[in-house]
Amino acid sequence: MDIRYLIVGAPFIIAFFYTLFWLKKWGAFNSSTDDHTNKMNINNERSSGDLILENIFLTKN
Repeated sequence: MDIRYLIVGAPFIIAFFYTLFWLKKWGAFNSSTDDHTNKMNINNERSSGDLILENIFLTKN
């Protein structure tokens, strides 16, 4: 293997593992499914509300 590949690829490899470190620290890989389903319902309700408002404004104009 040529040393140039290691020189060019090393920052990307380091950044990848650094990102995984912070995601793990923030709890992105926790397997609590109840918390995720509650967040999904809130996001879905909010996005559907935005769509309803958008449709109202589109029909008035």
